[in-house]
Amino acid sequence: MKRILLITISLYLACNIVAAQDSGTDSLLLKSRKSAGSNLAMTYYKQANELLHSFPDSALYYANRAEIILQKGDPDNLLPHVYKSKGMIYQKKLVTDRSLLYYRKAYDAFIKLSETHEVGECALRMGNIYYDVANFSDAYFFYMQSLNAYEKSGDQLGIARMQNNLGIVAHDMGKLSEAERHYMNAREIYREIGLAVEESGALSNIGLIFYDKEQYDSALLYFDEVMERIHPDSVDSSVERYILSGVYNNTALAYSQMDEHQKALVFYRRGIKLAIQGDDIYNLGTAYTNLGSLYGELREKDSALFYLHRSLKIAQDRGFRHLELDAYEELSKLHARSGSYASAYNWLLRYDTVYKDLFNENQSEQIARLRTRYEQELKDREIEQLHSESQVQRMLNKVFIVFIVVIIILVIIITVNLRSKKQANRMLAERNLQISSAVGKLSESEKELQRLNKSKDRIFTVVAHDLRNPVSAVAGFSELLYENFEQFPVETQKEYMLQIVHGTQRIQNLLENLLIWARSQMKAIKFNPESLLIKDLLDACAKELTVNLDHKKVTCQINATPACTVFADRAMINTVLRNLVMNAIKFSFPGGKIWITSHIEENMCHISVTDEGIGIQPEIQERLFDANEVVSSPGTTGESGSGLGLVICKEFMERNQGEIRVESEPGNGSSFIVSLPLSAPE
Repeated sequence: MKRILLITISLYLACNIVAAQDSGTDSLLLKSRKSAGSNLAMTYYKQANELLHSFPDSALYYANRAEIILQKGDPDNLLPHVYKSKGMIYQKKLVTDRSLLYYRKAYDAFIKLSETHEVGECALRMGNIYYDVANFSDAYFFYMQSLNAYEKSGDQLGIARMQNNLGIVAHDMGKLSEAERHYMNAREIYREIGLAVEESGALSNIGLIFYDKEQYDSALLYFDEVMERIHPDSVDSSVERYILSGVYNNTALAYSQMDEHQKALVFYRRGIKLAIQGDDIYNLGTAYTNLGSLYGELREKDSALFYLHRSLKIAQDRGFRHLELDAYEELSKLHARSGSYASAYNWLLRYDTVYKDLFNENQSEQIARLRTRYEQELKDREIEQLHSESQVQRMLNKVFIVFIVVIIILVIIITVNLRSKKQANRMLAERNLQISSAVGKLSESEKELQRLNKSKDRIFTVVAHDLRNPVSAVAGFSELLYENFEQFPVETQKEYMLQIVHGTQRIQNLLENLLIWARSQMKAIKFNPESLLIKDLLDACAKELTVNLDHKKVTCQINATPACTVFADRAMINTVLRNLVMNAIKFSFPGGKIWITSHIEENMCHISVTDEGIGIQPEIQERLFDANEVVSSPGTTGESGSGLGLVICKEFMERNQGEIRVESEPGNGSSFIVSLPLSAPE
């Protein structure tokens, strides 16, 4: 299910800047003709601020003129403010690196001047930029610097918003206890200064912390408090409606996790009603998706299909690609849950198509942004050159008035222009190097994408081939039983039903591996490492596969070192062990034996799964773990497989800082050995 998170970044304006007005700009231009020195720099600075929102290119020109003047002398400490304005201009023009450069210059200068409020504002702006590009560590650092500055200046509202921002970053980094502390601090300050809406948002965020900790009762207490503060019939603003809609949805998710599905349905419907009233189409589609998912869990397929298709229609009509991905995923799960594996596979293919399109769009957007930045740099250079040429022309016109004066002025202009051009050329050379580096990285990303697509296409080819056989077997035996059920003796009926069961199990195993692999490729599987006792995992795995062992009359002997404790993700390691034991059963002869052992060596726990089966050819061993060379071989009694299991095992072992290898001789069985780092002693 998709969750609606109520987390917003607080933004301050550096100063009360409005859109440029012709009269204000004209008066400043007139004043600039009568000014000189620091007064002229102040005039240019004000012109830059007047033009910032409407004409950022012109604003940058005047800010540059002010900077050049102030570098020669700055009696009023205006230069840090000019740096901050240039940071705002470049942020408006989406030139992130230049914006950070000038914000940092302003930040350092204001620290030297002990202007704590300005220090807090510059740190906040840098934190916002780093948060937007998902650099959470740097964002957290500058938000903390901003908090310290606001504490020194006694700005309670600034302190509250920084506490909220720090909570958001810690939340995104998975530091739940730290995020809870920041949200609590923000809530307390909002309450003290009487900002009820902001306090409700903080309460909702605290509830989400408890939701992520799976403490659903505590989460519901905070969600209920928000609903007591904001009544749906008295919502006054879009912000309140957004908060209440998110709380309804998150409350429904909490009840769903607690298996109180009827209560969850009530809050989903409230959220849908509120979204319809506020014409909030995206949250409406999200609520439809969640409601369809819940009906799917309740085995009410018709209701689930109704809401999932409504969500899908909204996503397709409005171009909400991520919402469309969620709908495809839930439809695939719904059909797989009801046994419609062909439909589940078709929805999964649609999911894959949209996912690839989104990935390609992101790549195209990155290239377009780089091209836009490069063109903007060229445009800036042209504007500066035009202004310089205009000034030179005006000076040359004065030659006809006083020759000696023109010569002096001309010498000054040439000197200034040479210095400006030298600085501009140096900046352009740096920009070209950065663009070349960025283009190189994009080329590497494109090659990696092509490799991933090639790997996926090959694996889907193998899956489609291996899926066809069990599906055909199930369909064939089902048809025979249906048409001749009364004519067949009981033993024949049981045999055909057993074949259907085996075929269904193979389909289920294949789809399970496919879904696990697809989620791992989309980075949808969360990595939650913890200390694990290997002996317990092995016993649980053998118990889970008892039916498979008994069916093939294969015995399994476990000899695990009791002290073997590793630090890894439980779900991933369970998947690895299950695949290895299933492979051992598949390639063992009826009546054979499997050994599972573990031992400690060089701070690593080595787990070995050994069988007495047919063994593996050397040329096949080299390709077992390669996603581009998926290998699938039938078992000793004709069992089929996709070859995905070992590919998944290799990926999961790499994510857990471990490794996997195989030792085998044809005809003498195989041993698969996985190695994991030991858990540090507490």
